[in-house]
Amino acid sequence: MIKIITLLIFLPFFLISQSWTNSANFIGQGRHHPITFSNDNFGFVVGGSYLDDVYKYDRINDSWVQLQDFPAQGRGYSYAVTVGDKAYMGLGSTDNGLYPNDWWEYDMNNDIWTQKANFPGDGRNHPAMVVVNNKIYLGCGSNSSGNLGDWWEYNVNNDIWTQKTGIIGNERHHPFYFGIDNYAYVGFGHGSDPGPGSNPSSGYYVYNDFYRYDPSNDNWIQLNDFPSEARVAGTQFSYNGKGYILSGDGDNHGPLDSGEFWEYNPLNDTWAQLLSHPGDAIWAPGNFVIGCDLYFLLGENTNASTPTYPISLYKYKLSEDCGCTDATAFNFSNMATIDDGSCCYISGCTDQLSVNYDSSACYDDGSCISAVLGCLNPSASNYNSFANVDVFNGGAFDNNIGSGSYFNGNQHLIFNSYEDCLIKSADFYIDNTNTITFELRDNNGNVIDDTTHTLSPGKQNITLNFNVPNALNLQLGVSSNNSGLYRNNSGPNYPYNIGDMINITGSSASQPGYYYYYYNIEVEAKCFDVSNVSNNDNEYNKKKIISVVNLLGEKVKFQNTQTLFYIYEDGTVDKKVIINYD
Repeated sequence: MIKIITLLIFLPFFLISQSWTNSANFIGQGRHHPITFSNDNFGFVVGGSYLDDVYKYDRINDSWVQLQDFPAQGRGYSYAVTVGDKAYMGLGSTDNGLYPNDWWEYDMNNDIWTQKANFPGDGRNHPAMVVVNNKIYLGCGSNSSGNLGDWWEYNVNNDIWTQKTGIIGNERHHPFYFGIDNYAYVGFGHGSDPGPGSNPSSGYYVYNDFYRYDPSNDNWIQLNDFPSEARVAGTQFSYNGKGYILSGDGDNHGPLDSGEFWEYNPLNDTWAQLLSHPGDAIWAPGNFVIGCDLYFLLGENTNASTPTYPISLYKYKLSEDCGCTDATAFNFSNMATIDDGSCCYISGCTDQLSVNYDSSACYDDGSCISAVLGCLNPSASNYNSFANVDVFNGGAFDNNIGSGSYFNGNQHLIFNSYEDCLIKSADFYIDNTNTITFELRDNNGNVIDDTTHTLSPGKQNITLNFNVPNALNLQLGVSSNNSGLYRNNSGPNYPYNIGDMINITGSSASQPGYYYYYYNIEVEAKCFDVSNVSNNDNEYNKKKIISVVNLLGEKVKFQNTQTLFYIYEDGTVDKKVIINYD
């Protein structure tokens, strides 16, 4: 065995300028050992926890969609790698205790699965899978016979497997691994015998040793041991000439103290600690890299007495040199040296609380017009000459505002209504089919209005048609403690204003940071005592605002007291004096 002796420079640090942020929650059920990979602007999740479902994440729109199922038996404890626009996966285990040796190619552009030549070695859980120079290297893992240390090469061009020299350290399963330039790197993991970093008192043999494989001469060498606690069952990737490991279990096969994030530099065989991911350390999570961004998701949180399966998606920018390098794009960065695929070519209003919000726009051009919700009919006794919409949506627009879970408690949102109005509908997320009674209540909890619906799993828009009085501290809730609806336990930013008619001030939770059940709430203004006068009023109400300008002709959002001119698409102009009473 050859061992490289180098000076170990232990450089734990935290990148102050970089941080973790939330992206759109995963739309399927939580799971451990998800099979994850990416291509262009898309990330993919296949199976995990013996499931066979497939999901695609769209980085541009920050959204998920479900694709056709994996065509073979549901899979757990397996992984995937990509070569070009194809992903390759197989092995793992099934819920009936089998260790299949099947091997599949997935066309990420066209959502097509093709079975390839079976893996000729023993079926197994937790193998290492590494791509080096467009060839796939697979080995280690475990099955009913114990831990394994063999090593195989797969040629994607001719669909041929070739056995190579096995790892020189202990046989093991669930190692960390990645490919950098012309080498494969494998280490850590869980074995059957004592080894580097293993804790004799724990009863587990978890390692911190690390190895490099050179395909050109089919040779392994040992590198420096990892400079911190031995670990297993995390996730890993390589990016821009460096390797990364993230989260998992420690040397007692229990959760690490935090979701540790480490970077490996092959030039000097050193490790540096980065900023841990939010929340607890996670067992068997997944990740994918799109552009310069790392996305971390799923796995099992074993810190509590009852494990949970988070669906949050966290994002981390891997390099400050990333950005848009196209000088013709709105968001061109002259500081960027690495294009991250974020270039934006559509401008418009990007504020969802504006009446002219453009969902296709990725660059805000300053044209946003604030929503003023009210009766638009001049023949009504409560006609609002300052209003520009009579129906508007607000509250938390979706459940991606922070972490959360499905919940059965009888909690509610608290809100003020400054005018009689109608809550027409809202979006709800539910994990299982259930019949639920939704309630509008006064400040004492007395039911003012209610409606009952049967919901199917997933996201649904439900018609409510609640007649809301002009009153304070009203409640939006459910009638029982078994709803199974989604609620956020972090992320809300109260108050949520819907025009100037509804003000959601908080929830019934004893601590801040919770948001319950009702998302994307649709509110309609009421018109009263409408006369039967037949004139051009109806045509007036149909006119579309194309711009709002001040006395200087500048586009404004009219949030302050000022004189404004409303310009309509038919060429007419209204002069209005906007008074801010705040």
